[in-house]
Amino acid sequence: MAQLQGSGIAYQGNRIGKINLHGELLPKQHAQLSVDAERIWLGENELGVLHIDGQGSLEAHSGQLSLTGPLLEAQLKLSGALQDGSWLGQLQQLLLSSHEQNWALAKPTAIHYRKNGELTVAAHCLRDRQSSLCAGEQRLLPQTKIDYHLLNFPLATLQSWLPEDAQVDGKVNGDFQLELLDKGQTFAWQTLQLSSDLTAQNIVSKLLLEGVDSGQLELLVEIDPRSTNKDLRGHFIIKDVDLSVLRPFIAQVETIKGVLEGRGTLAGTLLAPYITGFVQVRDAELSGGELPVPFEQLQLRADISGEQLQLKGGWRSGEKGSGNISGSVQWAQQLLVDVDIKGQQLPLQVEPYANIEVAPDLHLSLKDQRLFISGEVAVPKGLITIPQLPEQAVRISPDARVIGQAEPEAGLQVAMDIVLNVGAERLRFSGFGLNADLRGRLQVGDNLAGRGMLELLNGRYRAYGQRLELRRARLLFAGPLSQPFLDIEAVRVTGDVTAGLRLTGPAAQPRSEIFSKPAMSQEQALSWLLLGRPLQGGGDDGNVMAQAALALGLMGTAPITNKLAQVFGVQDFSLESEGNGLTSSVVASGRISERISLRYGVGVFEPASTLALRYELTKRLYLEAASGLANSLDLFYKRNF
Repeated sequence: MAQLQGSGIAYQGNRIGKINLHGELLPKQHAQLSVDAERIWLGENELGVLHIDGQGSLEAHSGQLSLTGPLLEAQLKLSGALQDGSWLGQLQQLLLSSHEQNWALAKPTAIHYRKNGELTVAAHCLRDRQSSLCAGEQRLLPQTKIDYHLLNFPLATLQSWLPEDAQVDGKVNGDFQLELLDKGQTFAWQTLQLSSDLTAQNIVSKLLLEGVDSGQLELLVEIDPRSTNKDLRGHFIIKDVDLSVLRPFIAQVETIKGVLEGRGTLAGTLLAPYITGFVQVRDAELSGGELPVPFEQLQLRADISGEQLQLKGGWRSGEKGSGNISGSVQWAQQLLVDVDIKGQQLPLQVEPYANIEVAPDLHLSLKDQRLFISGEVAVPKGLITIPQLPEQAVRISPDARVIGQAEPEAGLQVAMDIVLNVGAERLRFSGFGLNADLRGRLQVGDNLAGRGMLELLNGRYRAYGQRLELRRARLLFAGPLSQPFLDIEAVRVTGDVTAGLRLTGPAAQPRSEIFSKPAMSQEQALSWLLLGRPLQGGGDDGNVMAQAALALGLMGTAPITNKLAQVFGVQDFSLESEGNGLTSSVVASGRISERISLRYGVGVFEPASTLALRYELTKRLYLEAASGLANSLDLFYKRNF
C-alpha cells in the first residue's frame, strides 16, 4: 500500500491546493488507485475538485473520474484491457455540464490504442436536449484527423458568457474538420488573441497572432452599426511571417522558404472595403516537386489601392537564369488580371524527358472567367530525350473513363496565342532511334492547335540495324499538336548508289516508300538500304528482305488495330512480324484477362495459321494450348538467369 499527500503545488501558473494519492496492490496482480485533488487552478481559471478511482489488472481494468467546479462539471467512466501490446478500451459514460449546457454520451464508445502507436475513437454522439455533436471514427495518433458535425446548437445557452447588455438567440449547425499532417513542420505560435468590444455606437474587433521567435499578424477593425452600409475602418500589420509553415499544405512543392510582411489601412464599408497598403514576399525560394523551374531569391510586392493592386517582382533560377513579373489585378465588379512574365536563360527540367533553357515573354489576362495567354517562348538550347517505350505501350483514348472515378469537371476556359522559337543555338533531340538538332517556329493557339514547322538537322536515324542519314526531316503542323504531318527522308549512300526511306503523311498513319538513285526495283533499293549491295540469290538476303518488307507493311496500322481490340475487350494488343524467310508470319496477341492471353499467327509465304491460348497458373508456371499444323497442350516453367 502506498499513500502520498501534498499541498501548495504550483507549476508555470497552474496550481493545486491539496492532493491525496492512495494505491494498494491486491492478490492476483490486481490493484486499486484513488486520487483526490482540491482547489485546482489552470492559469486564472478555477477548475475545482477532482476525484479519480481506478481498479483491476492489466488484463481487465476500469476507472472513474469526476470534476466539480464553477466552470465545468464532468463525470467519466472507462474500462479496458491490454492484449498483445495493444489497449482495447470503452468509454462507458461521459457527462459534461457548464451553465445551461448538459452534454451526455449517447452510448458506450470504443477506444483503441494499438502497439503501432495508433489511437482511434469509434463513432459517437454527445446530446443535449435537441442538440447533438456527432462524429465518425476519429484518429488522434499518430496523425490527428478529427471530423465533427454540430446540429441545433442554441445560442441562448451562451448568454451567461456575454456582457449583460448583449443578447443572442438562434441555432447553429456546422462541421468541424481538423487534420494535422506529419510533414516535419511545427507551428510555433506563442500568442493567439481574438477580442471584440460591442456597443451601440461601435464594434471593435482585434486579432493578434504572434510567433515564438518571429512573426506577427495584427488585424484591427472598427464597424459603425448605426450606418446603413456599416462603415468600417482599421489597419493590418504583417511582420516577419515565415513561409516555411506552408510546406505541409502544398504537396506540389518540396522547398518553401521566405518571409511575408505587409502593412495597410482599411476603410469603406463592410461589403465593399477599401484597402490601402502593401503585402510583399522577400528572400523566398520555391523548388522541387512539380515545379519545372526553381525560384530563388524571389522578391514579390503587391501595392494595394482600393479594389486593385499593382504587382511587381523578380527571381533567379540556376546560375544565369532570371525572371520578372509585373501587372495588375482588379476585383471591383469582376476579377480582372493583366500580368506580364519575362525571363532569360531559365533552366527547365521535365524528368525524364527534357533539360532545356527557356526565355518566356508572356502576357496573361483574365476576364469574364476566360484566361488568355499570348506572347513568345524561346527554347534556344538543351536536350530532349524520349526513353524507349515498352513494346505493349498503347495511347489512351481521349474519351476513356476510369470506372469508379468521377468525370473531370470543366475547368477555366483558356485561349492561347503563343509563338515557340526553337533551336536558335542548339536544341538536341534523342529518341526512337533518332539523334538530331531541332529547329523551327511554331504558333500554338486554342485547344493546343499548332501552325508551323519543326526541322531535324544534322540527324542520324537507326533502322534495320543501320545508321541512316537524315537528308530531310520536317514536322508540319496545321492542327492539333499531337497530329503533325511527316516529311522525312533517311538515306544510305554506298559509292554511287543512294538508297533511302521516305515517310510522309500524318504521324499516326504514315506512308512509307523505298527509293534509290539511280532508279531500280523496290527489292534492289531495299537491299542497298539494308545491306549496302545489290540483292543476291542467297537465302539469307531473302530472309532479311522479307522481314523488312513485312515491317514496312505493318507501319502505321497500330491506331486501327488498337481500336478494334478495344471493341472486343482485348488488352495490351500488339501486331508484329516474326520468323525468317518462308517461316515469316504476322502475329496478333493480347490479353483477355489478367491470367488468360490469346495469340494468333498467319504465315506470309505459307498458308499456315496458329492459334494459342495461354493460362498463367503462377508468375513462372503457365499452361498453353495450341492449334495449327499440329495440336498440342504444354506446361511451361519460366525462370530468368
